[in-house]
Amino acid sequence: MVFSHHSHSGQFCRHAVGSLESMVAEAARKGFKMYSLTEHCPRWRDQDLYPEEIEANVTPLELEATFEAFLSEAQRLKQLYANNGRSEMEILVGMETEHIYEEDLPLLQIVIDRNRDKLDFLVGSVHHSDGHPIDFSKERFEEAVQWYATTSVLTQSGGEERVDESAAALSALLESYFVAQRRLMEAFHPDVIGHFALPLLFTPTTLLASHSTAYALAMGNIRYAIAYGALFELSSAPFRKGWDQGWPGDEVVRMVIDEGGRFCLSDDAHTVGQVGLNYHRLKEWIENVGVKREMVYRLHKPGDGPLQRIPIDEEDWKQIGNHS
Repeated sequence: MVFSHHSHSGQFCRHAVGSLESMVAEAARKGFKMYSLTEHCPRWRDQDLYPEEIEANVTPLELEATFEAFLSEAQRLKQLYANNGRSEMEILVGMETEHIYEEDLPLLQIVIDRNRDKLDFLVGSVHHSDGHPIDFSKERFEEAVQWYATTSVLTQSGGEERVDESAAALSALLESYFVAQRRLMEAFHPDVIGHFALPLLFTPTTLLASHSTAYALAMGNIRYAIAYGALFELSSAPFRKGWDQGWPGDEVVRMVIDEGGRFCLSDDAHTVGQVGLNYHRLKEWIENVGVKREMVYRLHKPGDGPLQRIPIDEEDWKQIGNHS
């Protein structure tokens, strides 16, 4: 049996497929001990709608209603599985955050306050840099980099040798991302840090260490998250996107290990077929990069009690590799 702290369904997310109940049923069929339902929070500006939402004439108000409907259905499923004995699987209900512009943080706080009795935890994620989506598609990411290339002040090295514009643009994007991530962490102390260093998704060979200011910001965020007790997501999702390592990649994982941080597991599933997908590859990768069982935790919420962080035991560690 295994765990996942991050998932989506097509019922409440337009870039996913399938009902929330079908996702839960598949997790139970695969023997998950705990499966988390973590839909995206609303976005509040028309300009932040994604293409499929614009095509469907979705409005920001409808995104708020959709998230409230998600919470209701997720709570129904949580109680269904807790009360009827059909599965020993625990269901946790969470929210995956967004942070696009500074003024959206108070709006996010309102949603959290309104739903404290329905939310077990937060996945702290940032998907934008200066308003530009950075993981929606390679084309949108490249547009963001180009925007930084044309708006950033590119200095000269020694007064003669011009800094490579693409590298400087990527540095600016990374710096903006980590500054936004820090604001989010300071505002909400999310329990799970979702896909840390997301801008590297479309530049998998890039090392943060080659961008000194961004690296320092990332290290500061890692230390801050560790200090308040956050878990860093180890995700199997990149394997289905052609990567040969999980998220957040070798470099970041080693940075977290060196600082004494703790991790949790996720599939970030968006379809039934992605539930638990590539966990055997995730297990092999995290062991190769130096993650020990004692560093991996799971969230647990006993009844009305407080959320707990529990180290996974040896049997669960063995089971991770049995899920494909």
